[in-house]
Order: sequence, then structure tokens, then C-alpha cells
Amino acid sequence: MSETQASSDLLSSPEIQYLTAVLREEATRVLPASQDWTVLSRENMVESYNADFKVQTQISKFGSSLVINAEMYESSSNTLVASFTGKGATVEDVERIIKEQSPAFFQKLIELNANNASSATNDGAAALGVVVPPQEQANAFPATSDSVVVGAATQDSTVATVSDTAAQVPAATSNVVTADSTQPKPEAAATAAKDTTKATSEVKEENKEEKVAETKDGQNKPKRVWGGITAGVTYNDFLDTKFGLDRIPQGEDYSVTVEGADKLLDNYWGIGFKAGFGIMFMFNDFFNLRGDLNIALRQGTGKANSSVIVSWDDEDYDDEKNDLKLEYSATQLNIDIPLLARVSIPNAIYFEAGPMFSFNVYAKNKVTIKDYHGTKTYEEKGGLKAFEFDIATGLGVMRHIGKSILDIDLRLIIGMTRISDSKDSPKTWQGQLNITYWFL
Repeated sequence: MSETQASSDLLSSPEIQYLTAVLREEATRVLPASQDWTVLSRENMVESYNADFKVQTQISKFGSSLVINAEMYESSSNTLVASFTGKGATVEDVERIIKEQSPAFFQKLIELNANNASSATNDGAAALGVVVPPQEQANAFPATSDSVVVGAATQDSTVATVSDTAAQVPAATSNVVTADSTQPKPEAAATAAKDTTKATSEVKEENKEEKVAETKDGQNKPKRVWGGITAGVTYNDFLDTKFGLDRIPQGEDYSVTVEGADKLLDNYWGIGFKAGFGIMFMFNDFFNLRGDLNIALRQGTGKANSSVIVSWDDEDYDDEKNDLKLEYSATQLNIDIPLLARVSIPNAIYFEAGPMFSFNVYAKNKVTIKDYHGTKTYEEKGGLKAFEFDIATGLGVMRHIGKSILDIDLRLIIGMTRISDSKDSPKTWQGQLNITYWFL
């Protein structure tokens, strides 16, 4: 048989059980149903005694990372037929490595099994064993850890007896078995076959304990729905406006022009804040959907030096020019609801995009005009549309922290609608730096 090993201080027993369950599920998924592969309980480990192939998996520590190394050997010649290696920072990283590498890894087994079947005198099914050594061995997993044994039951009477007792599986089918000890000796197999009553009782009790544990902590299924808190800092600005300064009404015998009106928009900006809650649906490692409910403070100020020029139709009158200093400030309190689709490159970066619906709950605008006649201030509260539609896009990174997830992303928000009913009302645009902690 083969062994799955790691230093006992690297992973806890539940973590080892979870990773082994992932490997078992991947073997079941990859191995074709047409070859009658069947998943059995770990008590039928004795069937792996006749395994044609064996897998040895080792998890070790390299610096601050976990390194997994899996090798598949042909039992009779001890020839290496397949292997994979990967490195990650967390148990979740090791899980992703197993899922990514398992198809090609077990495909080699399928090919070899098919080749053997063409020349075999029996049913032609090959067997693969992955077994955990007992805890008393140095650098071994705890003895309660699960392992995977993929095998074909043969006509061997000892094996058939244990299989029939523990799992009621026909001897002609292929099997995927979990185990937690080293290669059983022939004497041990015979003893196990004789004491069928005791083995059956122990099997039922251990299966019951496993089901209770799996139901309690949900370790056999990856978590698909996450909830968390989010917060961010925003850069606030406006676009597509001159604040109406280029649309001053004209008189019958004079015309008015404004110079420098565009400078007010160029100089307008401000820093805001946002905070709220989020929910994320992780369909797989490559795609998920995210929705947030945020309360967002937007604010900004712009200043500009401008000139108002009055030109008379009567040439006897000289043009009049009035230099102005303008200052415009705006404050908004909005409820933002972004709905984003995310495409990820695992362990690297993700890209996200989607609509954002924004509802204004408070607004205040203030304009100060200073010229040689003095200073005038105009202030208005409200006056904005209740609803604003925006488009959000961005990129970020996701990192697993124990059983939680930390997201850090940069987003660009572009307004599709104007913030008020005025024809020259601005559209919003924002730059956001967000942090989200997923723990629910």
C-alpha cells in the first residue's frame, strides 16, 4: 500500500479529513461510471491489499507554505506512472491544487486500467490505493484521518469476505475505499474476515460518527455562500458639466460670455467614505456573484478664477469685464447597491463588473462668488434625483485567512444618469479602494 504523510503540527485532524474527502470526491468524479467504480467506506481498506497501483501523498512545510506532493506507482514494478506537486498558503489552497490536478492524475489510471483490461483474464479492472499510516509513526497524520483507496475487488476469498461484510459490494465491481492504516498483512486480512460480526458493528458505529461530524462542521462541501462587512475610501468627482456657467442668458442688445468656467470642473474633487454589508455566491474558483448594501458619503469642492464679459451691440459702449472667484462644494449621502459578476484567476487576481443602483437620501450644494462688489453665497439642500444609475468595474485580490476570506479591490464608478433634473447637471464618477472581510 501507499501512504499519505505530513508533520502532525501542520494540519489538524478535521483538516486532513476534509482534504482526503476532497481527493475521494475527485476520484469518484473522474473515474468513469462505465468501469463500475464504486465508493466504499474506509473500513474496507483490506481490499487495497490487491491494488495494482498505489498513490503516496505527502504534505510538508516549505517556509510559510504548505507543499503537497502526490505520486502514483505500479505496485508490481514500483514504477512511477503519474505525479503532481503544488504549493499554497492555506488548506483551501491545497484543496484547489487537488481539484486542478486530479483530472489528469486519475486519467492516467483510467488509461492504464483500460490497457490492462484488454489483456487480463478477469474483469480487467485495476486498483489504486492511498492509505494513511498509523499515528505512532514519525511525522504521520493522526490515525483518525481519512484516506482514499481505489480498487477492484477480485476473486480472492479473503478480500471478498471483508467487502461483503463491511459494505455489501459485489466482488466484480471496482471500488473507491477510505482507510487510515498502513498496508494490511495477510494475517490481519484473515483475522478481519473471521471476525465479521465485530467488524460490522465497528463499521456502523464509525460511519455514524463520521456522518455526525460531517453534518456538524460541513467539511465535505466547499462553502458557496458568504456574508461579510465591507468598507472603503472613495475619490469623488464630476463629469460632463460646466455647472451652467457657459449657458448664461443673453440680452437683446448685449451678449454675455464666461471665461474659465471649465476650470471649476477641472479643480473639483473630494474624498468620501463607504461602509456596509455584502453577500457573495461562489459557484466555483473561477466565477462568483456579489451584492453589497452600502451607505456612502460623497463630497467635493472646486475653485476657479473666472471672468464675465458683457459685449454691447452699440459700439459706443465699451465691453465690461468682471473677474470672479468661484467656489463650489457638494455633499451627498447615498445608499449604493452594486451587483457585480466576478471572474477570477485563482491565487492571483479577479476582475469584476456590473451595475450600481444609488439612492440619494441627503444633498447639500453651496456656491460662493466673490468679485469687486463683494462676496455672495448661495446654498441649497436637496434638489437631486432620488435615483442614480451607475456602472462599476474593477479588479482585486482574494486571500484566505483561516476559515475567512479577505478581499481588496480597486473600482471605477461611472455615472450613466445625471444627479439632478438640470440639463447641465453633472454625472458622478468615483475611484474606490475597498476592503471586504467575508466570515459569515
